[in-house]
Amino acid sequence: PVRRSSGRRSPSPPRAPAARSRSRAAEEKLGAGQEVDGEVTIKVVDGAPNKAGDPTWLAEVYVPRPTPMRAGTICVRGPLRFDSKTALEDGERLADAHKKGGYKEVQALRSALRVEAR
Repeated sequence: PVRRSSGRRSPSPPRAPAARSRSRAAEEKLGAGQEVDGEVTIKVVDGAPNKAGDPTWLAEVYVPRPTPMRAGTICVRGPLRFDSKTALEDGERLADAHKKGGYKEVQALRSALRVEAR
């Protein structure tokens, strides 16, 4: 025999309001989400804590997709940093790389930043 639902469901429990995340506070404080040249957007968001529990930050840079791809943006993330200002500097460097050489240059710089961060 196949069981069928009676159409009645128990109500879901009420959800607690979401706590304010560190990334929102960083966006307000650092002006994250700022547009550079109207096509590149930089954000500084909180990263995963390290093994010791110390907070980390990383830059997210949204750049336009290369021309043969469909329209939209691609998110490029920088390395984890222990200081939000260093993460913002990474974002600015990635945005400058896009001005110089487009998406390929951003990828090359991202790889260099990751090696540098180790």
